[in-house]
Amino acid sequence: MQSIARGLVATSVLLAGCWKDELAELPPGILAFEPEAAPPPTGWVVEPIPVDLTCPDDTQANFYLLYPEAAAASGEPMPAATLYHSGSFDFVFAPDPVAPLEGTSYAEPLRLTSEWAHRQVFATLGMYPDQDDEVHDGALAVALAEQGIAVLLPSNCWGDLWHNAPGLADGDFTQDFFFRSGRASADWGYRFLVDPAFAEIIGVTLPITVDPTRTYMIGLGEGGRAVAEVLNLTNSRDEPQFSPTGVLVDSTLDDVRFIYDDPTTYGNLVVGLDRIHQDGVLGAASGSFHTVDNLPARVGYVYSSADPAVPTATFEASSSDLSRTGWVYASTEPRHVLLNASSQLDLARSAVNYLVTGTTPPVVPGLR
Repeated sequence: MQSIARGLVATSVLLAGCWKDELAELPPGILAFEPEAAPPPTGWVVEPIPVDLTCPDDTQANFYLLYPEAAAASGEPMPAATLYHSGSFDFVFAPDPVAPLEGTSYAEPLRLTSEWAHRQVFATLGMYPDQDDEVHDGALAVALAEQGIAVLLPSNCWGDLWHNAPGLADGDFTQDFFFRSGRASADWGYRFLVDPAFAEIIGVTLPITVDPTRTYMIGLGEGGRAVAEVLNLTNSRDEPQFSPTGVLVDSTLDDVRFIYDDPTTYGNLVVGLDRIHQDGVLGAASGSFHTVDNLPARVGYVYSSADPAVPTATFEASSSDLSRTGWVYASTEPRHVLLNASSQLDLARSAVNYLVTGTTPPVVPGLR
């Protein structure tokens, strides 16, 4: 895989980056960071990072890196976060083995293409129209940039809740007729920050130097399961593979035991979970925070008790446990994904400041 051309990029040649008001094609190349939420610090850009992962539609997946041009020019180590997007759950009910993406799918629009996944990354950055009922204006990316934190955004075109990795955690190919690689994407998305030698093996060289002692993982919606999946990875000695400085999840589909216990109520959801987790509820535990023993000192857990997209029972086990050791923020607003809207920019800033300093955010009036 050829590496992307490096070097200081003149802002004057960058394409304008915000297409929130129109369904436009994503331009190739490096783009100016222009989120909807607020004006970002000057000189921040978004660069595509091609990776050797194939989507179910036989196209190549891209990661995207948000970073300041000055840091790329200086080579000074800087903090970085991996930000996992929401919406990564989908399957086709009765796929054709020859054309497995045709037919009725669980989600609308279909989330098993690189086009959907790449657009979801840009929606998360506040630079593309929302593809579902969530509100994404890029507030978290702005808050991270204001703290000088680069952001690597893996994409997930496999609809597997960031769980599957071929040969390690396989999905049900006999039902899907394609391979899912969401956990490989989740793993690489953080590993590239802390292990540049591994990234080089994969054919990736980031344009910045990351300080491995200041790295973070953040998951929005279903992307929260990517954080738990990566934290649960172990090496050959059964030791935790990664130890980030802090983690933050917002509206994650967390505990799914009650879903498996009630297939009558959650029938289609169970069908999809079984496509992903061949070990059933035991396999699904790897993406749930109540199973993670490798939690950093700073854990932010944000959710709404009126979430319209997922049953609120999914938050109960982890919110109870983490309320004693981390920062738990429970909103009463009927919204799925809270931290990325323009209206919640101050909350997003407080959440990122918590990751950096350990200072517990204040309660925001009207939300708790």
